[in-house]
Amino acid sequence: IPREVCLKLKSSFKLSKIQKSVLVGTLLGDGGIRLKGKSARLHIKHSAKQLKLVEYKRRIFENITGMNVRLFSHQVKQKDYNFAEFVTLNHPEFLKYYRLFYPNSKKHVPTTINKILGDPLSLAVWFMDDGSAEYAGASLQTHSFSKRETDKLRGAIKLNYGIETGKRKNKGRWIIYFPKASMPELRNLIGKLMLK
Repeated sequence: IPREVCLKLKSSFKLSKIQKSVLVGTLLGDGGIRLKGKSARLHIKHSAKQLKLVEYKRRIFENITGMNVRLFSHQVKQKDYNFAEFVTLNHPEFLKYYRLFYPNSKKHVPTTINKILGDPLSLAVWFMDDGSAEYAGASLQTHSFSKRETDKLRGAIKLNYGIETGKRKNKGRWIIYFPKASMPELRNLIGKLMLK
């Protein structure tokens, strides 16, 4: 992308309400923010099976993205995996969220999670990243967070959406579990926001 186009995109960019909601859900899920100099950029990377989700996020951030979605293979433990990714341009707007989610260079649940996890779109994006069917309910794979952080996330879900959750041990870590009784509320809240 030409330098002058990058500069034009950056000069007029400010995160919209939808972008903030998608960003929060993505950062609770598989997305990451990387520092670059005095700024930061969003990095989206999923399995190629989730190409539609990557393309959706690319459309959401198209006014601060200079690249198309890239498909590539990567070897993990002598096995090939296919991925889809894109990165945004560097911008101070992402630096604010880096400071929230990466207070010591490692991803954590922000202390302000009750305030920033208020839009159902954030929960829907997080679920598209890390959700799965489990038993008669569903779960959010919160393996990268501590037990205390998982409890903090469960509290935010209860406070903001009134949905009761439990927690389960999975691979030695705690994950959030939506029991069968909570599934109708969860579907009503995020069902129409989910990609098919």
